[in-house]
Amino acid sequence: MLNSAACIVLAITAVLGRMIYTHFYSNTCAAMKRALAHIPELHFEEDDTPERYRTETRSLVRKGYERYLQYGIPFQMRNPVSELGNQVVLPVKYLEEVKRAPRSLYSFEAFSEKVFLLKYIDAPRQTDALLYAVKLDINKNMDHILNGLWDETQVLLKETVPVTGQITIPGGELACNIIARTMSYVLVGPSLCRNPEWTKIAIEATFALVAGTQGLRDRYSPGWRWLARFQRSSEKLGEVREKAMELIKPLHEERMKALKDDSGQFRNFYDTIFWTMNKRKVDRSLRAIVDQQLFLTLASIHTTAGTLQSILCDWLAHPEYHDEILAEINERLAAFKGAGGKWTQQEVNEMKKLDSFMKESTRVNPVGCMTVQRYAQRTHTFSDGFVLPAGTIFQFPSDAVHHDPKLFPDPEKFDGHRFLRLREKDANAYHYGYVSDTTLNWGAGTHACPGRFLATYVLKFAFIALITQYDLSFPEGTGKPGYFYFDNSVRIDPTAKLDIKKSS
Repeated sequence: MLNSAACIVLAITAVLGRMIYTHFYSNTCAAMKRALAHIPELHFEEDDTPERYRTETRSLVRKGYERYLQYGIPFQMRNPVSELGNQVVLPVKYLEEVKRAPRSLYSFEAFSEKVFLLKYIDAPRQTDALLYAVKLDINKNMDHILNGLWDETQVLLKETVPVTGQITIPGGELACNIIARTMSYVLVGPSLCRNPEWTKIAIEATFALVAGTQGLRDRYSPGWRWLARFQRSSEKLGEVREKAMELIKPLHEERMKALKDDSGQFRNFYDTIFWTMNKRKVDRSLRAIVDQQLFLTLASIHTTAGTLQSILCDWLAHPEYHDEILAEINERLAAFKGAGGKWTQQEVNEMKKLDSFMKESTRVNPVGCMTVQRYAQRTHTFSDGFVLPAGTIFQFPSDAVHHDPKLFPDPEKFDGHRFLRLREKDANAYHYGYVSDTTLNWGAGTHACPGRFLATYVLKFAFIALITQYDLSFPEGTGKPGYFYFDNSVRIDPTAKLDIKKSS
C-alpha cells in the first residue's frame, strides 16, 4: 500500500497534470476555433442548445446544403460531442481529393478514436488483415457463401414464426435477429452462428461500446481522462470480449491446427476467423482474432438491421409495388429451384425491380445523414485553395445529396422505380451496392464499405424470404413508425411492432 507521503505526491502530480492539461486543452480549443474562422458557421436560429445538435442534425445539414454546400462552400457546425469542437461539412466537389488521400492525411481510424475514445475503453479495432479478409476473401468466395446465407435465413425464421398462428414482434428485434444470424454465418461459421450465446454477443457488442464511451465521458472530463487507463473503464465490453473468447476458442484452435498442418491436406474454412488468420504477419492470438470478429459485429449488425426494418416498413407502406416485385422474385425462385436449390450472384442480381425498391428505401431512410467521416491528421490545401486545418473532424452530407432535386427529382417522394430508370441509362450503375459521388450511403472510393456486397445479399435474402413466405402487416390502428435522430444517426423506431404469420 502507498504511504501517506506517496499519496500526497501522487495527488500533487495528478492536480498538476490536470492543470497542465486544462491549460493545453483550452489553448488547443481556442487555436482550433481561430484555424476554422475562414469557414462559415451554421447555428440553429432559435434555441441554439447542445441538445438540438444531438437530435436535429439532419435538418440543420439540409439547411447548410441549401445555403452553402450546393454552391461549393463548406460550413462548420457544432459537434454533438461538444469537447471535439466544431465539425466541418464539405461539399461534394472535394470528395475526389479526399478519396485519393492517404490515411496519413485523412483518417477514419483517427476519427473513430476521437469520437468513441477507443484507446481508453480498450475497444476492438479494424486491422489491415481484417480489411483484406472482408474486401478480398468474402467477395471472392461469395458464390460459396450465398446458399449458406439463404439457409440460415430460412432456419431463423422457422425458429421465430410458428407454423400456425400469428405473432407480434418488435420490428427491430426481428431484423436484428435475422441479421445477427446471417452475418455470423460468415464471421464465425455455421457451427457457432446458431448458438444463442453468440447471437447475444453479436447484438450486445455495439451497446457495450456505446455505453463504455458514454460512461467514460460522464465519469471523466477530458483533463482527467488519462486516469481511465488505470481502471477497467468499460466492464460490459470486457464481459462481452471474455464470453466471445470462450465461444471462439475451439474454432480458433481448429483453424490454427489447419494452418500448421504440413501434410498437404490443406483445409479451408469459409469464415472471417480463418481468412484473417490466414494473412501474413498477422497476430493470430485468440484475443486478437476475437477482437476482429467483435469489430465486424460493431460495423455490420445494427446498421444492417435498421436498414432491413426500414425496407420492410416501406414495403408495407407502398403496396402499389407488390405485384410486380413479387412476380420478379417468383421468376427467380423458380430458376433457383430448377438449379437444384442453388443461388448464384447472377440470379440474385437479376432482380432489378427489387433492387431499385430497396435502394430507394435506403435513399429516403438512411442509417446516417453524413458519411465519409474523417479526421485531418495534417493541414491540407485543396486544389482550389481551400485550407482544412489539422485536427478537423469533417464529413460529407450524404442525406442532403440524396434529397437534392437537381440530382433526384421530387426527392421527398418515394419512387420505387427511380433507380430502375437510372439503370436503363447505365446498367452497371445505381444497383444497391453501387457507390458514386451522388450515392453515398456506403461511403466513397477505395474506403467505401468493403462489406457492402455481403450486406446487399444478406438484406435481399431476408427481404425475399419474409415477403414470399410470410404475411406481414402493421398491427391494427398503426402504420409506418417514425424515426429517431441522434447525432448523425437515423434509426426507425426499433420497438414498433409487426404482425407476422406463415403464409397459407
